Amino acid sequence: MTKFILLKFITFFIGCLSCFLMHTTFALPIVVSAGLTGLIGSFIPFPADYKNHPYSAIYAGSFAGMCSTSLINEYWEIAIISAIGAVLYTLTINVFAGFGGRLGSIAFASVALFVLAKELVI
Repeated sequence: MTKFILLKFITFFIGCLSCFLMHTTFALPIVVSAGLTGLIGSFIPFPADYKNHPYSAIYAGSFAGMCSTSLINEYWEIAIISAIGAVLYTLTINVFAGFGGRLGSIAFASVALFVLAKELVI
């Protein structure tokens, strides 16, 4: 289970960081950045044991990476959002089976929880 959560964290982080960099550094539109992240991420080979979970985590991470720079300023913030997203993804694997919007909901919840915690601490 720890290996599964670590893989989720890494793939969520890759998706989140790549989408965020594409739309902040290269000034690509946000939707194009998320789409390219999902497309490029689909070509990364993963062991068959994990099924489609790494690809789903990359795409969920790209949804989280669509945030404004007013919410995310540093790379460590993307890492914390990715950790929250990986845990939420793992906890909700069987909860939303068959329903659409799970990946976007996970991305929204991970960013919202991070921003809320960040505002409470500051």
